[in-house]
Amino acid sequence: MKRYGSILIGSFSVGLLALLVVMASAQSPQPKRDEDVAVIVNPLNSVDSISSVELRKIFAGEKRSWHASLPVFLVVRAPEAHERTVLLNHVLRMTESEYKQYWVKKIYSGEVPREPLALFSNGMQLEAVRTEKGGIALIQVKDIRSGVKIIKVDGLLPGAPGYPLR
Repeated sequence: MKRYGSILIGSFSVGLLALLVVMASAQSPQPKRDEDVAVIVNPLNSVDSISSVELRKIFAGEKRSWHASLPVFLVVRAPEAHERTVLLNHVLRMTESEYKQYWVKKIYSGEVPREPLALFSNGMQLEAVRTEKGGIALIQVKDIRSGVKIIKVDGLLPGAPGYPLR
């Protein structure tokens, strides 16, 4: 009877373990709000929301002013940063190499005077956007400090279900 009992308990344990594994794999992990990448602008900018299409046009240098008297000032993270990866993969949909070639072409054709300002830290990005009235940048939510404004993308703020910049 002891042996039968241990086999029964062992089978029950294996079954319970299998059930827990199935339940855990069925649940999709929810991204954390602080892992989302927010679009920030200078607080004096009147824009509160932007579409994904508009965001792409801005970061592609196709839309160069917020309105007649306020030029867009693009601030991006340096290569290898998470925000740069989100910019390339989710906003512009191009590789790092394509991005560099794209901006070289725009500069040498005279279409734009310079490429976006690439900075090595989120602190530097925050300071640039605070300083430049037309500044815009992508920054991880956990790194946001006062002095900037988060704008909605496709009507959603970071952390909302369906937010596009993760």
